[in-house]
Amino acid sequence: MAKAGMTGVKEVTAERDGGPRQDKSSSVMGYLTELPILVLFAFGIAIIIKTFLVQAFFIPSASMVPTLQIGDRVLVEKVSYTLGEPQRQQVVVFAKSVFGGKLPDVPWYEDVRNFGGELLGLPSASEEDYIKRIVAVGGDTIRYSGSPRKLSVNGEPVSEPYLQHRDQASPAVTSKACKRLDMAAAGDGCRVPDDEIFVMGDNRSNSEDSRLIGPIKEEKIVGHAFVVIWPPVDFSGL
Repeated sequence: MAKAGMTGVKEVTAERDGGPRQDKSSSVMGYLTELPILVLFAFGIAIIIKTFLVQAFFIPSASMVPTLQIGDRVLVEKVSYTLGEPQRQQVVVFAKSVFGGKLPDVPWYEDVRNFGGELLGLPSASEEDYIKRIVAVGGDTIRYSGSPRKLSVNGEPVSEPYLQHRDQASPAVTSKACKRLDMAAAGDGCRVPDDEIFVMGDNRSNSEDSRLIGPIKEEKIVGHAFVVIWPPVDFSGL
């Protein structure tokens, strides 16, 4: 009995001297030491995903109504156009620079600050992209005319169930120039150059698109928007 009592005292004494507690303190310190490494690793993985695979984008305007509403967030994948070609009716994101403007240089600290928001599809003050629908690809001949306007590609009428309203007076596509089109122009439409795409917003009467700036080079495409992720009530594929 005495020996058992002494053993018990030694165990308590060892605990008071910091045995298990010291181990616990060491594990906390180890965790705090490893935390910055884990954060940097996660940040690096997020950068790789955002740059090469998938990125969320915020919809700032009504040019794609009713398909996309102001404030919606969409996921854009960046792989398919590396492995394949753009397809008609796909919704794509491309940089503002296609309008002839040069995107401003962004200080590194603003880029870091904006990065977290961009991962969630929040608007960035340093970057502006456009989202439109591909209506024709390289080699296609496109015509958009009549009242209301009707789209045809390679002489065939295109069904567009995603349109809310048939616009009456937006620029027509009839001239061979394929841009800055005369609404009263006559002709057989325009041929989209190889390796370029012709895009239009679903809200035809309120969209700056290829009817004004002409076809867009495929290399300017950021990626293919394939799903609406926010708000939850609008969750759907594109």
